[in-house]
Amino acid sequence: MNYKSAVVCFFILASVVCKAQQYKFIYYLDADLSTVAKKNATLIGKGLYEDKLFRLDCYAAAGNALLLTLHFTDSALTHLQGPYKRYHLNDKTEKEGNFVNDLEEGTWFKYDTLGMKTDSIFYKKGLPYVNKTYGYHKNGSLSYYTIKDSLQDTYKTFSYNEDGALAGEVFFKGQSGILKTYTETGVKTDSLFTREEIEASFPGGDKGWLEYLKKNLKAAVPVENGAPAGRYKVIVKFIVTKDGTLTDIYAETYQGYGMEKEVIRIIKNGPKWIPAVQYGRKVNAYRRQPVTFLVEN
Repeated sequence: MNYKSAVVCFFILASVVCKAQQYKFIYYLDADLSTVAKKNATLIGKGLYEDKLFRLDCYAAAGNALLLTLHFTDSALTHLQGPYKRYHLNDKTEKEGNFVNDLEEGTWFKYDTLGMKTDSIFYKKGLPYVNKTYGYHKNGSLSYYTIKDSLQDTYKTFSYNEDGALAGEVFFKGQSGILKTYTETGVKTDSLFTREEIEASFPGGDKGWLEYLKKNLKAAVPVENGAPAGRYKVIVKFIVTKDGTLTDIYAETYQGYGMEKEVIRIIKNGPKWIPAVQYGRKVNAYRRQPVTFLVEN
């Protein structure tokens, strides 16, 4: 008898439309790309030689969703070389960059599910030197833009209102910084003495969040609403205020079948979060929380 069941996976996966490929090699792999018995595989690797490199497309063992594409020097999968790309569930690129002799080289990019760039990191022989981060308002306009340069030991950030007007600037050299805040009455300047930044977090950290999901999330929601078999990553964005209260909760994804509504429900009904800290001060901060539903036949 056929039936469907649903579980929740707490890791990032992606899928893209599968295209016909002339694959020559098949691999059964775990999450670390180590070969395992077919019954234990979480990934199915399909490979072929392409432009003097060996390309490996990795599909989820369950559902056949393409998760990532990477290149090696040969079919032994020993040394990473060349382009790397990981995908979101909606076919958009999640992360991309280039390997040289097993090490990240050049600029790597990360994107959200809407295709908006969230990070760019410049690497040299596997070491990150310049990190740029981007955030966006709900209307899609740029919220902030930061540059961290480890060689110069500098940090810059520019923040913007939803209408695109500059709201503030920060510049650090070492642990000494200047904060400029732009208001209708003029510019306010403050001295800063620490770069300390801590993301907003669920009480108990990642372990506490997982326990909360296990106890409260209705994993069968997509099955009850007729979702076909597959993996569905839901991302909900919200603001954690200075006192830990959550506001402006909304879904960035549109998987349907009640999944976004369910994740929003448990976030709204949950406890207060631990607020973010910026420059040693508690601040309001955006948080993006992913939850992946797995529907199995």
